[in-house]
This record gives sequence, structure tokens and C-alpha cells, in this order.
Amino acid sequence: MLAASADTPGAAARCGNVLSMSTPASPAPQGQEVELWTFRGLVAKYPKASFAVAGLFAAMVVSLVLAVALGTSAGAVTNATTCTAWGSTTVTQQTAYAELYLRQHGPVRNWGGTPADVLNAINWGCGVAYGDDVADTATVVQAINNDF
Repeated sequence: MLAASADTPGAAARCGNVLSMSTPASPAPQGQEVELWTFRGLVAKYPKASFAVAGLFAAMVVSLVLAVALGTSAGAVTNATTCTAWGSTTVTQQTAYAELYLRQHGPVRNWGGTPADVLNAINWGCGVAYGDDVADTATVVQAINNDF
């Protein structure tokens, strides 16, 4: 058995089959103060840098909010919508356009007369337009009719 006490730094003690050992904490270098960093302390010590960081943070938040707010508000889908723009529309916008198309033009030849048929015709035609590298100029009506 070990004679050292477990309370003494650097001592080892045996408890059953487990050996536990403690080491003394290393003291801070003599003559040097350890500075604790706090948010308030950093702002007080570096006010110009703090305002610059706060301004950059505010600009990032504003740009993120604007991107989310404006990025999701695409315009309504019309007959002049290109295949490229069609790919950025929501399912709700696509379905609304398909219903509008059926009211204005009737059923799609070789596809059918449901909104799903219109969507399939547009997606098929726009796929062809992408393959022909004309998706930026081909409209959804041209995609339905395969007329590029």
C-alpha cells in the first residue's frame, strides 16, 4: 500500500483496484497578472473596433433579412415566363399558372386537361429547352408546344 495521503498534491491513493492520482495545479507565472476577458471589458478597451464589429454584424443581419424577404417573392408566372424562371417558381405558383393556362388555352394536346398534365408538359418542354441551351429565351408556352 502507498503511504501518501490522497489530499497531498502529487500523491497517489489506491482504492480497491483503482489507482487515483492528483497533480498540483500549475501556478500563474510570478509577477504577471492574468487578465480575464469579458465582453464589457473588451468594448471598454477597444470602442472603435467594437463599433466596427457591431456595424458589420448589423449589415450582415440586414442583408440576410433582405435576401430572405426579397428572394422568395418572385413575380407571377405568365405566358412570357422563361424556362429558367420557371425553375425558380414555387409549386403553388406553378399550379396557379397551370390552372390559368387551362382556362385560357384549354387542354394540352398529347398531354391532357388537368393542371398536372400542364405541369408535365412544361417540365418536359423546359427539359428539352435546357438540352438545346435555349432555356433563357424559351417561354413556358413554347415549352408546352415544343416550339423553340
